[in-house]
Amino acid sequence: MYRLAVLSMLLWVACTAPNRIISFTAKTKPVYSIDPLPQKILLLNANDIVAKKYRDSKEELFISLTDNLMNWISKRVLEKEGIPAEVIKGYTSITGNTDSILKVLLSKYNATHAIVLQSFDVYFDQTNVEVVKGSDGVKSRTASYDIVTDIGYSLYSTSTLLKMMTVNRKKFHSNRSVVSGLLAAGPSVVLHREDARDMSIENAQQYLNNFFSGEANRQRPVFTGKGFEAVSAAITKFEYDAALTESLRFINDPDKEKAAKACYNCAVFFEQKNQPDEAIKYLRQSLSLFNLQEARWMLASLAE
Repeated sequence: MYRLAVLSMLLWVACTAPNRIISFTAKTKPVYSIDPLPQKILLLNANDIVAKKYRDSKEELFISLTDNLMNWISKRVLEKEGIPAEVIKGYTSITGNTDSILKVLLSKYNATHAIVLQSFDVYFDQTNVEVVKGSDGVKSRTASYDIVTDIGYSLYSTSTLLKMMTVNRKKFHSNRSVVSGLLAAGPSVVLHREDARDMSIENAQQYLNNFFSGEANRQRPVFTGKGFEAVSAAITKFEYDAALTESLRFINDPDKEKAAKACYNCAVFFEQKNQPDEAIKYLRQSLSLFNLQEARWMLASLAE
Protein backbone atom coordinates (compact mmCIF):
# COMPACT_ATOMS: atom_id res chain seq x y z
CA MET A 1 0.00 0.00 0.00
CA TYR A 2 2.79 2.41 0.89
CA ARG A 3 4.55 1.67 -2.44
CA LEU A 4 1.39 2.75 -4.27
CA ALA A 5 1.22 5.91 -2.17
CA VAL A 6 4.81 6.81 -3.03
CA LEU A 7 4.18 6.22 -6.74
CA SER A 8 1.06 8.38 -6.58
CA MET A 9 3.01 11.08 -4.77
CA LEU A 10 5.78 11.20 -7.37
CA LEU A 11 3.27 11.30 -10.24
CA TRP A 12 1.33 14.06 -8.49
CA VAL A 13 4.47 16.07 -7.78
CA ALA A 14 5.58 15.77 -11.40
CA CYS A 15 2.36 17.47 -12.46
CA THR A 16 2.31 20.21 -9.82
CA ALA A 17 5.27 22.54 -10.40
CA PRO A 18 6.96 24.50 -8.92
CA ASN A 19 7.90 21.81 -6.36
CA ARG A 20 11.43 20.39 -6.45
CA ILE A 21 12.55 16.97 -5.31
CA ILE A 22 15.67 16.37 -3.23
CA SER A 23 17.27 12.96 -2.74
CA PHE A 24 19.26 11.86 0.29
CA THR A 25 19.99 8.93 2.57
CA ALA A 26 18.30 9.14 5.95
CA LYS A 27 18.90 7.17 9.11
CA THR A 28 15.94 5.17 10.34
CA LYS A 29 14.92 4.42 13.90
CA PRO A 30 14.37 0.80 14.98
CA VAL A 31 10.75 -0.35 15.16
CA TYR A 32 11.27 -2.56 18.22
CA SER A 33 13.58 -2.09 21.19
CA ILE A 34 15.77 -4.88 22.55
CA ASP A 35 16.28 -4.53 26.28
CA PRO A 36 18.91 -5.34 27.30
CA LEU A 37 20.91 -4.90 24.10
CA PRO A 38 22.70 -8.00 22.78
CA GLN A 39 26.27 -8.56 23.95
CA LYS A 40 26.84 -11.24 21.33
CA ILE A 41 24.53 -12.66 18.65
CA LEU A 42 24.49 -16.24 17.44
CA LEU A 43 23.29 -16.82 13.86
CA LEU A 44 21.95 -20.18 12.73
CA ASN A 45 19.86 -21.70 9.97
CA ALA A 46 16.98 -23.93 11.11
CA ASN A 47 15.55 -24.26 7.59
CA ASP A 48 16.32 -27.75 6.21
CA ILE A 49 16.92 -26.90 2.56
CA VAL A 50 18.05 -30.43 1.62
CA ALA A 51 14.76 -31.92 2.85
CA LYS A 52 12.80 -29.73 0.44
CA LYS A 53 14.38 -31.54 -2.55
CA TYR A 54 14.65 -28.57 -4.89
CA ARG A 55 15.36 -29.15 -8.58
CA ASP A 56 17.58 -27.32 -11.09
CA SER A 57 20.46 -26.76 -8.65
CA LYS A 58 18.31 -24.56 -6.37
CA GLU A 59 19.36 -26.62 -3.36
CA GLU A 60 23.02 -25.75 -3.81
CA LEU A 61 22.16 -22.12 -4.52
CA PHE A 62 19.88 -21.71 -1.48
CA ILE A 63 22.45 -23.28 0.84
CA SER A 64 25.08 -20.86 -0.48
CA LEU A 65 22.72 -17.88 -0.23
CA THR A 66 21.74 -18.79 3.34
CA ASP A 67 25.35 -19.08 4.50
CA ASN A 68 26.20 -15.82 2.74
CA LEU A 69 23.22 -14.12 4.36
CA MET A 70 24.23 -15.13 7.88
CA ASN A 71 27.81 -14.01 7.27
CA TRP A 72 26.58 -10.66 5.98
CA ILE A 73 24.34 -10.12 9.03
CA SER A 74 27.22 -10.95 11.39
CA LYS A 75 29.50 -8.41 9.72
CA ARG A 76 26.74 -5.79 9.55
CA VAL A 77 25.83 -5.83 13.25
CA LEU A 78 29.52 -5.71 14.19
CA GLU A 79 30.30 -2.78 11.85
CA LYS A 80 27.16 -0.76 12.55
CA GLU A 81 26.32 -1.66 16.16
CA GLY A 82 29.61 -2.92 17.57
CA ILE A 83 27.97 -6.21 18.51
CA PRO A 84 30.02 -9.35 17.80
CA ALA A 85 28.17 -12.19 16.06
CA GLU A 86 29.08 -15.80 15.36
CA VAL A 87 27.68 -17.98 12.58
CA ILE A 88 26.91 -21.68 12.81
CA LYS A 89 27.35 -22.79 9.22
CA GLY A 90 24.96 -25.15 7.49
CA TYR A 91 21.70 -26.51 8.88
CA THR A 92 21.03 -26.65 12.63
CA SER A 93 18.06 -28.69 13.85
CA ILE A 94 16.18 -27.08 16.73
CA THR A 95 13.04 -29.22 16.45
CA GLY A 96 11.63 -30.53 19.70
CA ASN A 97 12.22 -28.36 22.76
CA THR A 98 13.39 -25.30 20.82
CA ASP A 99 13.87 -23.03 23.84
CA SER A 100 16.00 -25.63 25.63
CA ILE A 101 18.14 -26.33 22.54
CA LEU A 102 18.75 -22.63 21.97
CA LYS A 103 19.71 -22.08 25.61
CA VAL A 104 22.35 -24.76 25.24
CA LEU A 105 23.66 -23.23 22.01
CA LEU A 106 23.72 -19.70 23.45
CA SER A 107 25.64 -20.94 26.46
CA LYS A 108 28.07 -22.92 24.28
CA TYR A 109 28.90 -19.89 22.13
CA ASN A 110 28.72 -17.41 25.04
CA ALA A 111 25.99 -15.41 23.26
CA THR A 112 23.06 -13.48 24.72
CA HIS A 113 20.80 -13.54 21.64
CA ALA A 114 20.23 -15.63 18.54
CA ILE A 115 18.84 -14.84 15.10
CA VAL A 116 17.39 -18.01 13.60
CA LEU A 117 16.53 -18.34 9.90
CA GLN A 118 13.27 -20.28 9.85
CA SER A 119 12.49 -20.14 6.12
CA PHE A 120 14.14 -18.93 2.92
CA ASP A 121 12.86 -18.43 -0.62
CA VAL A 122 13.82 -16.37 -3.65
CA TYR A 123 11.67 -16.54 -6.76
CA PHE A 124 10.28 -14.63 -9.73
CA ASP A 125 6.67 -13.44 -9.78
CA GLN A 126 4.86 -12.54 -13.00
CA THR A 127 3.18 -9.19 -12.37
CA ASN A 128 1.72 -8.22 -15.74
CA VAL A 129 1.31 -9.29 -19.36
CA GLU A 130 1.14 -6.47 -21.90
CA VAL A 131 -0.54 -7.24 -25.22
CA VAL A 132 0.36 -5.10 -28.26
CA LYS A 133 -1.26 -5.47 -31.67
CA GLY A 134 1.14 -4.77 -34.54
CA SER A 135 0.35 -3.12 -37.87
CA ASP A 136 0.07 -6.61 -39.39
CA GLY A 137 -2.63 -7.50 -36.89
CA VAL A 138 -0.41 -9.94 -35.01
CA LYS A 139 -0.47 -9.61 -31.23
CA SER A 140 2.70 -9.78 -29.17
CA ARG A 141 2.71 -10.41 -25.46
CA THR A 142 5.36 -9.28 -22.99
CA ALA A 143 5.40 -10.49 -19.39
CA SER A 144 6.90 -8.48 -16.52
CA TYR A 145 8.58 -10.13 -13.55
CA ASP A 146 9.49 -9.07 -10.03
CA ILE A 147 12.24 -10.82 -8.10
CA VAL A 148 10.88 -11.67 -4.64
CA THR A 149 12.44 -12.73 -1.34
CA ASP A 150 10.54 -14.31 1.55
CA ILE A 151 12.70 -14.98 4.60
CA GLY A 152 11.47 -15.99 8.04
CA TYR A 153 13.45 -14.86 11.09
CA SER A 154 13.17 -15.50 14.82
CA LEU A 155 14.98 -13.47 17.48
CA TYR A 156 15.70 -15.22 20.78
CA SER A 157 17.24 -14.13 24.05
CA THR A 158 18.64 -16.56 26.60
CA SER A 159 15.20 -16.80 28.18
CA THR A 160 12.57 -16.53 25.46
CA LEU A 161 11.49 -15.93 21.88
CA LEU A 162 11.42 -12.15 21.44
CA LYS A 163 10.05 -11.75 17.91
CA MET A 164 9.19 -13.93 14.93
CA MET A 165 8.56 -12.38 11.52
CA THR A 166 8.69 -13.03 7.81
CA VAL A 167 10.13 -10.27 5.64
CA ASN A 168 8.90 -9.98 2.05
CA ARG A 169 10.83 -7.82 -0.36
CA LYS A 170 10.34 -7.46 -4.10
CA LYS A 171 11.31 -5.24 -7.01
CA PHE A 172 11.02 -5.23 -10.79
CA HIS A 173 13.51 -7.48 -12.53
CA SER A 174 12.84 -7.96 -16.25
CA ASN A 175 10.47 -8.45 -19.18
CA ARG A 176 10.25 -11.38 -21.58
CA SER A 177 8.11 -12.42 -24.54
CA VAL A 178 5.18 -14.78 -24.11
CA VAL A 179 4.21 -17.32 -26.75
CA SER A 180 0.54 -16.92 -27.61
CA GLY A 181 -1.69 -19.23 -25.60
CA LEU A 182 1.08 -20.29 -23.24
CA LEU A 183 2.27 -19.07 -19.88
CA ALA A 184 5.69 -17.44 -19.94
CA ALA A 185 8.37 -19.36 -18.11
CA GLY A 186 9.87 -16.96 -15.61
CA PRO A 187 13.60 -16.24 -15.26
CA SER A 188 15.71 -18.88 -13.53
CA VAL A 189 16.82 -18.00 -10.01
CA VAL A 190 19.87 -20.22 -10.49
CA LEU A 191 20.93 -18.31 -13.61
CA HIS A 192 20.36 -15.00 -11.79
CA ARG A 193 22.17 -15.96 -8.59
CA GLU A 194 23.78 -12.54 -8.15
CA ASP A 195 20.37 -10.85 -8.26
CA ALA A 196 19.08 -13.46 -5.79
CA ARG A 197 22.04 -12.77 -3.49
CA ASP A 198 21.52 -9.00 -3.65
CA MET A 199 17.81 -9.32 -2.91
CA SER A 200 18.43 -11.61 0.07
CA ILE A 201 20.86 -9.02 1.47
CA GLU A 202 18.27 -6.26 1.00
CA ASN A 203 15.78 -8.48 2.82
CA ALA A 204 18.21 -8.94 5.72
CA GLN A 205 18.83 -5.19 5.91
CA GLN A 206 15.08 -4.60 6.10
CA TYR A 207 14.90 -7.15 8.91
CA LEU A 208 17.74 -5.56 10.87
CA ASN A 209 16.07 -2.16 10.54
CA ASN A 210 13.37 -3.49 12.88
CA PHE A 211 15.84 -3.73 15.77
CA PHE A 212 18.78 -1.47 14.92
CA SER A 213 19.31 1.91 13.31
CA GLY A 214 19.34 1.66 9.53
CA GLU A 215 19.36 3.70 6.35
CA ALA A 216 16.74 4.48 3.73
CA ASN A 217 16.93 6.30 0.41
CA ARG A 218 14.51 9.22 0.36
CA GLN A 219 13.06 11.39 -2.40
CA ARG A 220 11.11 14.31 -0.96
CA PRO A 221 9.31 17.12 -2.78
CA VAL A 222 10.03 20.60 -1.40
CA PHE A 223 7.88 23.70 -1.85
CA THR A 224 9.94 26.23 -3.81
CA GLY A 225 7.25 28.29 -5.56
CA LYS A 226 5.87 31.73 -4.78
CA GLY A 227 7.12 32.90 -1.40
CA PHE A 228 9.78 30.17 -1.24
CA GLU A 229 12.15 31.45 -3.93
CA ALA A 230 15.02 31.68 -1.43
CA VAL A 231 14.49 28.02 -0.55
CA SER A 232 14.86 27.11 -4.21
CA ALA A 233 18.04 29.17 -4.55
CA ALA A 234 19.57 27.47 -1.51
CA ILE A 235 18.72 24.00 -2.82
CA THR A 236 20.36 24.83 -6.15
CA LYS A 237 23.59 25.47 -4.23
CA PHE A 238 23.05 22.35 -2.05
CA GLU A 239 22.92 24.66 0.97
CA TYR A 240 20.27 22.74 2.89
CA ASP A 241 20.87 24.51 6.21
CA ALA A 242 20.15 27.81 4.46
CA ALA A 243 17.03 26.28 2.89
CA LEU A 244 15.90 25.24 6.38
CA THR A 245 16.49 28.76 7.71
CA GLU A 246 14.44 30.25 4.88
CA SER A 247 11.60 27.80 5.51
CA LEU A 248 11.56 28.55 9.25
CA ARG A 249 10.78 32.19 8.43
CA PHE A 250 7.24 31.26 7.36
CA ILE A 251 6.10 28.61 9.85
CA ASN A 252 3.91 31.22 11.62
CA ASP A 253 2.70 32.97 8.46
CA PRO A 254 -0.91 34.26 8.65
CA ASP A 255 -1.63 32.24 5.51
CA LYS A 256 -2.14 28.81 7.08
CA GLU A 257 -1.48 26.91 3.86
CA LYS A 258 1.81 28.74 3.39
CA ALA A 259 2.74 28.11 7.02
CA ALA A 260 1.91 24.41 6.57
CA LYS A 261 4.14 24.24 3.49
CA ALA A 262 6.95 25.93 5.41
CA CYS A 263 6.60 23.43 8.26
CA TYR A 264 6.62 20.57 5.78
CA ASN A 265 9.82 21.94 4.19
CA CYS A 266 11.40 22.10 7.63
CA ALA A 267 10.47 18.46 8.20
CA VAL A 268 12.24 17.45 4.99
CA PHE A 269 15.40 19.33 5.90
CA PHE A 270 15.45 17.95 9.45
CA GLU A 271 15.10 14.43 8.06
CA GLN A 272 17.97 15.19 5.69
CA LYS A 273 19.97 16.21 8.80
CA ASN A 274 19.10 12.82 10.38
CA GLN A 275 16.81 14.35 13.02
CA PRO A 276 13.62 12.31 12.51
CA ASP A 277 11.99 13.40 15.77
CA GLU A 278 12.24 17.05 14.70
CA ALA A 279 10.91 16.09 11.27
CA ILE A 280 7.85 14.41 12.80
CA LYS A 281 7.24 17.44 15.05
CA TYR A 282 7.11 19.79 12.06
CA LEU A 283 4.94 17.39 10.05
CA ARG A 284 2.36 17.35 12.83
CA GLN A 285 2.52 21.13 13.07
CA SER A 286 2.00 21.31 9.30
CA LEU A 287 -1.06 19.05 9.42
CA SER A 288 -2.53 21.04 12.32
CA LEU A 289 -2.55 24.08 10.03
CA PHE A 290 -3.64 22.59 6.71
CA ASN A 291 -4.42 19.14 5.30
CA LEU A 292 -1.28 18.99 3.19
CA GLN A 293 -0.99 15.81 1.13
CA GLU A 294 2.82 15.85 1.12
CA ALA A 295 2.90 16.04 4.91
CA ARG A 296 0.48 13.11 5.24
CA TRP A 297 2.57 10.96 2.86
CA MET A 298 5.83 11.81 4.59
CA LEU A 299 4.46 11.17 8.07
CA ALA A 300 3.16 7.77 6.90
CA SER A 301 6.60 6.85 5.52
CA LEU A 302 8.34 7.79 8.76
CA ALA A 303 5.88 5.72 10.75
CA GLU A 304 6.06 2.57 8.57
